[in-house]
Amino acid sequence: MVGRLTRYLIARVLLGVLAVSVLLVGLYTLIELVREARALGGGYGPLQMLWYLFQTTPRRVYDIFPFAALIGALMGLGVLAAGNELVAMRAAGFDRRQISLRALLAVALCLVCLVFLSERVIPVLESQARADREAARSGQVYQGEFGSLWLRDGPRTLRLGYSAWLSDDQLEFGELLIYELDQDLMLARILTAERARHDGTRWQLEEVEQWGLEDGAGRQRLAGMELPSGLSPELFAATIARPRLLATSDLLDMLEFLERNELDRLPYQQALWGRIVYPLNVLAMVLVGLPFVFRGSRQQGQGIRLFAGIGLGLMFFVLVRLVDGVTAIVPVPVWVASVMPAALIGLATLLLLRRV
Repeated sequence: MVGRLTRYLIARVLLGVLAVSVLLVGLYTLIELVREARALGGGYGPLQMLWYLFQTTPRRVYDIFPFAALIGALMGLGVLAAGNELVAMRAAGFDRRQISLRALLAVALCLVCLVFLSERVIPVLESQARADREAARSGQVYQGEFGSLWLRDGPRTLRLGYSAWLSDDQLEFGELLIYELDQDLMLARILTAERARHDGTRWQLEEVEQWGLEDGAGRQRLAGMELPSGLSPELFAATIARPRLLATSDLLDMLEFLERNELDRLPYQQALWGRIVYPLNVLAMVLVGLPFVFRGSRQQGQGIRLFAGIGLGLMFFVLVRLVDGVTAIVPVPVWVASVMPAALIGLATLLLLRRV
């Protein structure tokens, strides 16, 4: 009997989460469809646009899942409460704690699949989709093996080994390989650079080595060099994935790269801890709305209580975002700021559940 009720409760919650996920992803995709339709032109046609939207669907699922989990779980339990099925479950031996744990278990099952997507599928599809889109638009971008990015910039072809977001308007590149052609489209020289930045009109290279292919030219080491560029900053913004979309292994590699070069690591630290506490935050959002499901089992006022639970869960999501912003100003360890909202809200909700 208990196993049957457990399966029934989990199925109802999963059904609610799935229904809300499909609805929210559909709306999100429709918004991006309108946005992408404005950029049609050149080699980027309707088929390329639809393929881009298909490739980026897992990322949209990852983005909306906290809201889908909250709304779907409360809707699934709300249907049971409106039909007095929760009362029947409690009469069969299920208390509020057991019902809450089974609802969280249903969400946790979804999170297992989502964590796999975020580590193995989303980073690959997202980077490839962005590169394919810009390649179709401008023909200046190509996604190489192991995540390297190839760019065509006038007479030069560049391979970017690393691309690091230091801020919204500042990018740092590493492990550059540059092939430069002469007027006859013959290879004139080869350059490598440990680090580089792009200010919108030129490349600023550091720790440069160059090999000239003309007679008498040899290998040279330079502390720095500037090269003119015709690439726009919008191309980098549209092509390079933000830290939050990288896999955990890539985030760790970027943190090591930034530390080695004495660069700001905060965006990637926040992304890493955001990835780690993502399941905890989703479960906390669902947990914070559960007390409102148990406040009476009659249909009267059930919609208002569910609305209040969803609103409180969304407030928690906003709180998490605010804490991330404060971390850049207040000298608080990133891991403390990342874990603290879920821990405090979870503890407060557990105390509230005991009093309901």
